[in-house]
Amino acid sequence: MRSAIEVTHILTINNSELFRASKKLFSPYKAHIIVISVTMVLASVGSFANPWLTMQLIDVGILGADFRQTTIYVGAIFVIFIIQQLIGALQFYFYRDISIKIPYDLNLIVSKHILSMRVKYFKERNFSVVMAEIFQDISNISALTGTQFLTSFVTLFRIIAGVVALMIINWQLTLVMVSVIPIKLLISHILFKKQEAVYKAIMKFQTDFSAWLSDSISGIVEIKMWNLINSKLISLASILEKGNKTKSRLMFYAYIDNFLGTTLSVMFTCVLYIYGAVLIADDRMTIGMLVSFVAYSALVFEPVSIVSHIITQLSTTRPAFSRFLKFMETDVESDKPDAIEMSCSADINSIVFDNVSLTYESEYVLSKVTFKINKGERVAIIGLNGSGKSSIINLLLRFYEPTEGNIEINGKDISLYTFDSYRSIWSLMAQNCYIFNGSIEENINITQDLTASDIKECCTKSGASLFVENLPLKLKTPTGYNGAKLSGGERQKISLARTLAKKKSKILVLDEATSSYDYHSEQQFNKEILASSQYNITILVTHRPEILKQMDKIIFLEKGVIAGIGTFDELINSSNNFQTMIEESQKEGER
Repeated sequence: MRSAIEVTHILTINNSELFRASKKLFSPYKAHIIVISVTMVLASVGSFANPWLTMQLIDVGILGADFRQTTIYVGAIFVIFIIQQLIGALQFYFYRDISIKIPYDLNLIVSKHILSMRVKYFKERNFSVVMAEIFQDISNISALTGTQFLTSFVTLFRIIAGVVALMIINWQLTLVMVSVIPIKLLISHILFKKQEAVYKAIMKFQTDFSAWLSDSISGIVEIKMWNLINSKLISLASILEKGNKTKSRLMFYAYIDNFLGTTLSVMFTCVLYIYGAVLIADDRMTIGMLVSFVAYSALVFEPVSIVSHIITQLSTTRPAFSRFLKFMETDVESDKPDAIEMSCSADINSIVFDNVSLTYESEYVLSKVTFKINKGERVAIIGLNGSGKSSIINLLLRFYEPTEGNIEINGKDISLYTFDSYRSIWSLMAQNCYIFNGSIEENINITQDLTASDIKECCTKSGASLFVENLPLKLKTPTGYNGAKLSGGERQKISLARTLAKKKSKILVLDEATSSYDYHSEQQFNKEILASSQYNITILVTHRPEILKQMDKIIFLEKGVIAGIGTFDELINSSNNFQTMIEESQKEGER
């Protein structure tokens, strides 16, 4: 299953691009980050004061048997602790705010982007896989909100300040400690490269698993009918096995990083105590200075470990950020800067296709299609599967953009209008209509601006009232996910009622709108809708001969080109292919 966001391009983002993306991500929270950083600096000052106070406490107070000095230094250490806790509370307040807002904003940005994307994108991809990838990426990116990453420059300050303090106490021991830091960072750098590659494989595993799960749920009926449960589980086991091996490698690298880091720290501490004992024996260092040095070295090693952790975290964040940015670059519907509003009160006098072509993956699905529909006309678009009927509807509704040619309404190119105002003149009943998980009433009154009488009228016209009135909860009846609690005919009637409920629309498009109706209901609806003068133009996609005979114009498509335009009688007499298709349709209707 091909992912919507190609895994092969995950690592295209470099460090500078990651920095710019992170800067843009965090720029709205600059004030929060500054406050968090300042509080961390203040807390660090207290942390660096404590080892010096401890040294004075041991050398002057305890070893000097000076109770007064002991009390003063102990009190100072406690006061610093209280101040640090107050600073920590302030830091937590701002950190909590930013750590909640960034995931919230990212989810909002992604959702807005999704709703603005072209419909074509959704038709070409397994969108449940895309969503699983994107929201996993958001989770990884949100990990950057950790105080360690947000205040990484403060970490650098703590390392430098710690080294300076250690140099003051004893420069020989400081050189021993400083020699360990590059080794630790080098280990982290080497493991970063390996962990980044492994995380790329983990992302691939997550994509494959989401694809398997989506296909299995969507095709559950076929799986059960064809006894495919075992074979599907075997394919799942293969995916999970690869995932387990990949995760095992990631855990191994994390263990190695921790093991080597801990080993270096212990080795340094052992050397520190041995060398410190030698210095104390030579009266070149006091016990308090050694204790203070050990405490300061811990304060230096802690931020070094934080830097190591940030490097490890970037190994997961960079590929996630790359995939996220790639998704956000997908084409969206956006009005031109000079786009105009289409008046909802003006009549639609004409629709013109002028040499319109449409390609999909370099292949033409429509080629040089030309026709005109005038006000008052009832037009049918017919053709075999793959002939281009849906493509024309998608072009009319601006879900697709033509590769070549122009589409005009009232003499103006439809791309000149804003999307919202343009689509407000259309009422569409698609072949695969979607039923939202709510009540029947909520699905019909989708804009929440219909009166009870409006809803009742639409139900009557669509034929939905025939079954709704027999339900215990009537219009309040839950529909289930995509109308799972309804029959095919009931779903179509509710969708059709919703289509007819759209106010101020000028053009009605019905794409096999009554294919699941019983014969009586279909005939009744067609009689009413074809006699209606509510719409300036009515466009139907249908193969029912009894409906086609009532059309003012029929556009007959074959393999993406117009094979004929005329009335039913004109086409039946001039086109053998049209005649054959009608005969096949009649035979199918009889069956």
